[in-house]
Amino acid sequence: MEKYGPLRGDDESRSSSEVDRTAILNNQYALQEKKRKQMIWLTFFNLFLFSISAMALTCAVVSQRSIATHSAAKLMDQFDIFSPAMHVVEYEEVKFELPKPINSSKYVGTTNDVENAWRDLAYVPDQMVSMDDFPKLQKPEDSLKVTSPKTGETGYRVGLEVFHQLHCLNMLRLATYPDYHPEVVISDMNEMSETGRAHLDHCIEILRMNLMCLSDVNVFTFHNVPGVKDASPDYESHHVCRNFDQLKQWANDNAMPSQHS
Repeated sequence: MEKYGPLRGDDESRSSSEVDRTAILNNQYALQEKKRKQMIWLTFFNLFLFSISAMALTCAVVSQRSIATHSAAKLMDQFDIFSPAMHVVEYEEVKFELPKPINSSKYVGTTNDVENAWRDLAYVPDQMVSMDDFPKLQKPEDSLKVTSPKTGETGYRVGLEVFHQLHCLNMLRLATYPDYHPEVVISDMNEMSETGRAHLDHCIEILRMNLMCLSDVNVFTFHNVPGVKDASPDYESHHVCRNFDQLKQWANDNAMPSQHS
């Protein structure tokens, strides 16, 4: 007698049912596995999109910061011009507003307060360029050297042009008050000295070159004023300015000892 006889009907039914259940389970497993893989890919895709968005946002922020602080450095690099303060430059919107009356400005007049305001504005210490950066200035190597009191590093003495230009503007201002500042341009003979004349001409040329270099393209408008025949210019316009206080702070933070100290 055979150990295993032919399958009976109920066994055949049971075997077929198990096969069907196995097939169904396999199909369900396959579907679940497919869904799981789809979820994994979807998760990776979402992470990819999130990363791209984050990078785009970061680039936008950095770009805005770059425009604010490093556009001057980029421009100077483009023309192979160097300044130790080039990365300190920040830009801001400023509305030019002339004081009314004009002599209410703290920079107009002959008082001690006015003199102190100009002294604080224009007379800022020199700075230093490192030995490594000095060749970028394209200046002769016999330029004056200086040692930093903070680091002990030796470099070359430099000054920011803005303070030289403000010094020149102050010299022209002082020359308009000869009774208060005769030492600027007047000699013992009560006439303009040759040295004084040369100093003022130097300052005029410095300011002329700087104004032409910057070539301010902001515009001013005109308006009618009661009792005035011709329309008057309105100089109170908006400008994009370099943050002067930021540069002045950098200059003071990196000040070198006076040549006469």
